[in-house]
Amino acid sequence: MSRPAAEGADDQFTVTLARGLQILQAFSSAKPVLTNGELVALTGLGKATVSRLVFTLIELGYLRREGLRGGYSLDTGVLMLCYPLLAGMDIRQIARPWMRDLGERVDGTVSLCVRDRASIIYLDSVRKVDRETPWVDIGSSLPLVASAAGRAWLCSVPRAQRAAVMNKIRLQMPEVFAANLKDVEKTQSQMQRYGFSINRGAYDVRRVAVAVPMHKPLHGELIVFSCSLLTDEPLRMAKAREAGYALRAMVRSVEAAIGMRAIDEE
Repeated sequence: MSRPAAEGADDQFTVTLARGLQILQAFSSAKPVLTNGELVALTGLGKATVSRLVFTLIELGYLRREGLRGGYSLDTGVLMLCYPLLAGMDIRQIARPWMRDLGERVDGTVSLCVRDRASIIYLDSVRKVDRETPWVDIGSSLPLVASAAGRAWLCSVPRAQRAAVMNKIRLQMPEVFAANLKDVEKTQSQMQRYGFSINRGAYDVRRVAVAVPMHKPLHGELIVFSCSLLTDEPLRMAKAREAGYALRAMVRSVEAAIGMRAIDEE
């Protein structure tokens, strides 16, 4: 993990705070327990700096010690930071019945997402639970340029904002940027033609995902809904379009429920 891009760029930027957040961001579902050495490798920070930051985060209740290996994991203090954000997003409670209904009709996973820097973050998911279904939970993320929801977001924000975000991704993740640039450009025409993006098997060749953004930001965030389903190759695009139109109709229903009228119903 590289150091924050803003470090040293602004007199008001607090380096110590940024480094402490780097420590917290190093943990993931794939690596819930990390040692000092692993934190040094992931953050690029020095051993002494990591030790001081870890000690402070433990004292504040954001980290806890795990086992005999000298490892650490996130503690419940992190939940206290997240709860006010999630509790204030009543769109989750409002949209969930429609998400559940659509998931049952298309036999897929329906999710609510927002952007976080170069990633798309899942705030809620309703899914069919079986061993074939990817586990998508609150806080899960995918690269913005490599996901149906992320590409839909990119193609729905103002051009200047999209250009700024794409430039940051190009600088920070050049390989991911290059590998997905053509598909991001293809999404532009998909959004114009269908009103939803289609991502064909980026991580599982048997799956297809579609995504529809709300027509304008809600509380400053552009919300994107996505739907992922398992399909056979001959039926993949037909199933994707079917799910996409159903998802688009669902999003319009959610917008109506919260009093947000779409500019264009088509």
